[in-house]
Amino acid sequence: MSDKMITKDNIEERKNTLLNDLQTVRERITEYEKKKSEDVALSNALNGAIQQCDIFLEDFNNETPEMAGDDGNDN
Repeated sequence: MSDKMITKDNIEERKNTLLNDLQTVRERITEYEKKKSEDVALSNALNGAIQQCDIFLEDFNNETPEMAGDDGNDN
């Protein structure tokens, strides 16, 4: 037989350890969810900025370039 016996105190100690571990994991999950939310918001902002750059580039491409000797007079 084993020399080590399981006691009520052993079980309660183990349970407390598990409860502490569970709390740590829950806190970590909450932290990760917050970070994910922040990263999604940042991603959306970056995509919006990229779209705005695309609009500006499209505006530049749609402008009619002036001819080299054109002084703006139509005479």
